[in-house]
Amino acid sequence: MYQNNQMLAQYNRNSAAVSIDPAYKVKKNRTYVRVMIFVISVLMLLFVGGTVSAWVGNDDAYAKSTVSAQAYVVVAHGDTLWSIASSHVTKGQDLREYVFQLRKLNNLKNVTIHEGQKLLLP
Repeated sequence: MYQNNQMLAQYNRNSAAVSIDPAYKVKKNRTYVRVMIFVISVLMLLFVGGTVSAWVGNDDAYAKSTVSAQAYVVVAHGDTLWSIASSHVTKGQDLREYVFQLRKLNNLKNVTIHEGQKLLLP
């Protein structure tokens, strides 16, 4: 029993004064540096990839806020949606469908239009 107490006391004295091995500190620092280099490399790859895709990317992927050069008609005195549709409908296309497209494209709640109003044509 005495021998066990001696060993226990010696162990407790040595464990209180335990110093960290300098080689362990170096390994820990190297690991930290490697992780930081990896993280910085990943961030750089993401940045370069985003920049390249912005330059080379598809133009259609970005919505354009302006209306491209689309045909429109200015409403004259006495015009109706039906008269405008009948003069611009293509052969074989349903006139009712064309009026519906005119209303939808120009955000019209009904068929009432006013003189001087610009209507986009489908």
